Amino acid sequence: MKNMNAITANELISGAVVYLYETGEFGVDLQKAKLFGADEQDVRDASLEKTLKNPRLVSVEAIAVEVSETGTVWANRLREQIRANGPTVGGFARQTLEGADHVSL
Repeated sequence: MKNMNAITANELISGAVVYLYETGEFGVDLQKAKLFGADEQDVRDASLEKTLKNPRLVSVEAIAVEVSETGTVWANRLREQIRANGPTVGGFARQTLEGADHVSL
């Protein structure tokens, strides 16, 4: 397992949990997140600083993740695992970016 970081936030309109992708865009798939190694802290911090200026994003932070030998990305903290996978109670789908015109309460 490799220890790395990813940048995450909540999209303000939909409330969806999003991750910074290699393309510079944000999406809901942790597996597509741009990952930063220990030797890339300056790049991570610059990306984090840029993300903080995006008015559509709140709760911006770098999170610790692990990458398995097969390339699967796992959030280290339970909180981030829940954010990545959706609610822990049945009957509710994970928030998405499509068609979002409100925040679920």
